[in-house]
This record gives sequence, structure tokens and C-alpha cells, in this order.
Amino acid sequence: MPDNYQRIEALAAVIRESRGANQELLLEWLKRALVEATELEYGSPQNISVTWNQRSGDINVVALKVVVKEVEASEAHLQITRRKARKYNPDAEQGDTVDVPVDFNIFSRSAVNIFRQQFHTLERSAEREQVYKEYSGRIGQLIPRCVVQQVYRNRVNVRVAGQIEAVIPPDERARGERFEHGDTVLPVLVEVQSPESSEPQLVLSRATPLLIRRLFEREAPEIDEGIAEIKVIAREAGVRTKIAVTSNDIRVDAVGTFVGMKGMRVQSVMRELNGERIDIIPWTIDKKLLVTNALLPATVLRVEMRNQVNEDTGVDETIMIATVPDDEVGRAKGKGGHNVRLAGQLVGYRIEIEEKSLWEERKRWDDMLIIDILELKSVNVKLAERLTRAGFDSAVRLIEGVDKRILEVEGVGPVKLKTMLKEAKKMVSERQEFVKLEKEKSEILEAEKELVDDITEEVEKDIEE
Repeated sequence: MPDNYQRIEALAAVIRESRGANQELLLEWLKRALVEATELEYGSPQNISVTWNQRSGDINVVALKVVVKEVEASEAHLQITRRKARKYNPDAEQGDTVDVPVDFNIFSRSAVNIFRQQFHTLERSAEREQVYKEYSGRIGQLIPRCVVQQVYRNRVNVRVAGQIEAVIPPDERARGERFEHGDTVLPVLVEVQSPESSEPQLVLSRATPLLIRRLFEREAPEIDEGIAEIKVIAREAGVRTKIAVTSNDIRVDAVGTFVGMKGMRVQSVMRELNGERIDIIPWTIDKKLLVTNALLPATVLRVEMRNQVNEDTGVDETIMIATVPDDEVGRAKGKGGHNVRLAGQLVGYRIEIEEKSLWEERKRWDDMLIIDILELKSVNVKLAERLTRAGFDSAVRLIEGVDKRILEVEGVGPVKLKTMLKEAKKMVSERQEFVKLEKEKSEILEAEKELVDDITEEVEKDIEE
């Protein structure tokens, strides 16, 4: 068999072997590639027909030529005389179209190379189209059978199912994970590139929180059954993960479901994540209780929700202030602050850690600012009781109250209200000034104490030396 024919036949054999591909589409592309090759050979393309015998697996390639009385030199690849035509069809007459087997041997090497290049390009495009159709509906799912092919500049190239090109970009890798050629990896599919892209089609992730969810779904059938549920996931990939879980059946312990017998379920997930720590806490709509659970293993003494202006953005925000024992501040924050950060992500608010001693100091000053309603000279005991029952138990609350509501209290008229408000504002202003001066004195004394301690420490060092 001539060399050129062998080349074409070898390429056509791809169709017979591509059982998973759309063979009709491949045939069309084979035809397009041949047409381009004949155009290079003759200056204009032949009228090519390509058919595939499914029983025998043979590919039949013919040129369709019109029977004419005399063939024009420039149309020799499109026309044929009746005498020659009758070799292929004994009944051929002028004007008929006959199938003439393509003689690949007369093709130049450049034409054959054009065919081969074009066909492989189209075949590759077909494969990518098929991958796109198969995987575009699987975004967010685990992708098994991934084998590392190359690690280059923190980018991991892998093959899925032995043939599909995929990549784990640097920002989708978990911190501390190391891969070598031949390693198997279990990621989540996060993106499918279009068939026209020159990049690996499947974009995989080992850093997404979805990986945690999918791994637990694999371990805990109760999730698919709707008995147990992961409400929120907060993750710093490769470091630590916190998940808040709940049960839709009061007889089932949510945390126990995810931990498993003797910790087998959570340990299996941690092994897949190369030892990444996972904290499992019970979900609750009570944000303060959720903060308390999320900051474990630290002991949270109290949680305060506060609205304030963010110094960096200038936007109003709600923060949670968690008070912990002085010796547990490091435990609450975690190494590099990851524990408090993840707890904040889980709760949905930024969390600040406050030492118990600082809270007690702050509370002392805050308590000093409180002026009981009975401290107002214009308020007697009975009126104080009625105001307190109405919610106006301090001078500040009286100032911030709505006049209409205060006037509803028995014994309070417009004149009385005006007198009380004037006195309350004056007392609050004086108390704020007094507390401010006391704070300044306290800060000076504290600074002096620290200075004395530093000097004492330096003297002791000098004596020792």
C-alpha cells in the first residue's frame, strides 16, 4: 500500500476506534479535512463523499465527478469522460455523477500533511466538545480518578479518567499540600472551559469549602436522606475548617452523625485533607450561642453584639465582642488568628476577642456613667417606679426616650418632662466629664506603674550582671 494511502487510512481508522465519540461528526470532519487537502492539490476542492460501513468498519472515500464529453484541464478533479466513467458505473451517461475512488497516492506530501493536521485539530475539537457536554453539568461535584501529571510553578496539571486534561490552579490548592507525578488526588470541579479554549478544560479545586461538604456526603448517608445537614462551612484550606451542623430529626444527634463511631467519619475526611483540622459544632439561630460554640476550645464568658463604624471602610457594621479569660486569649484567636477568623465566617459577623480584665475595667467605667432615674432631684420614689416600669430607668434612657411615651407615664406633664430632661442632660454631661478625668488619672497612674516596673527590671538586670 502506498505510503500516502497508509497515512490517510491510519487517520481514518481513528473513526473506527472512537467508540465514545460522535462518529457521524468525525466523518464530516474527515470530509472537511480531505476537501482542504484536495484544494491545496488542485487549486479548488474536489467534491468529496465519505461513508462509513458500520458492519465492516471500512471507510469509503470517493470523489463525485460529472460525466462530460471532454474534460477541461482545470476541472479534471471534478469531471470525467464517459469512457472512464463506465469503469465505475457501466450505465454512466453524459451529465451523470459517478463515484470515483480517491487515489491518495497522487497527493503530494504537503497535501497529506495538511489533511492530517486539519483532521487532528478537528478530532481534538470533538473531544473537547464531548468533555464540555459531559462535565458542564457536574460543577461542584467530586471528580475521582485524577492522576497528577506535572507540577509547575505551584500549578498542578492532572489527567481525569486517564485522558482528560485538567488543572488545579495555585489559588485552588490547599496550604501545605505537596504533589508529585503519579499521585492520585480527589478534587471538586469548579469550572469547565469552553471547547475553544486552549487551556486544560477542567478546573479543579482542593481549597473550596464544597470539598468538605462533598466528602461528608460520601461518609454520612444521613445527609442524602435529609436527616442531617451542614448549615455553614468556614474554611482556611490546609489549616482548619469549622462546620455548623443540624439534625432534622430530634432523635438524631447532628454532631455525632458527622463525627461517626469513634470519630471514624471525621477522621476519614481529615485523612483525605492531609490532616486538616475540622471542628464540628451544633447550629443555632442564637448568634451569641453560636459564637460561644464556634470559638471552642476557648471558654467564652460573655458575648456582646455592637454596631460601630468600620475604621477602614467607614461603613456601619455589626461586630461580636467575645470576652474570654485572660490566659485563653491565644486559644480563642488561634495561630495567626485563624480560629477567630473562621468563627466570624461561620457566624456572619466579625468577632473581636476581649480579655476578662479589660472587660471588667470597661464595665467599671460604663457603670460609673449610669445615672439612676432616682438620682434626679425632680423625680420622687413613686414617679421613679412608674418611669422604671415604662422603661425609663436611667437619665440616658430618659433623654433618648420619645416625649409622647414619657408623657403617658402617670405624674408626668409637659412642664415636668421639660424639668426632668433639663436636669438629666446636665447630670449626664457632668458625669461624662467626671469619668473622663478619672480615666485620664488612671491611665497616668498605670503608665507611671509600668515605668517603675521597667526601671526596676533594668536595675535588677544590672545587679545580676
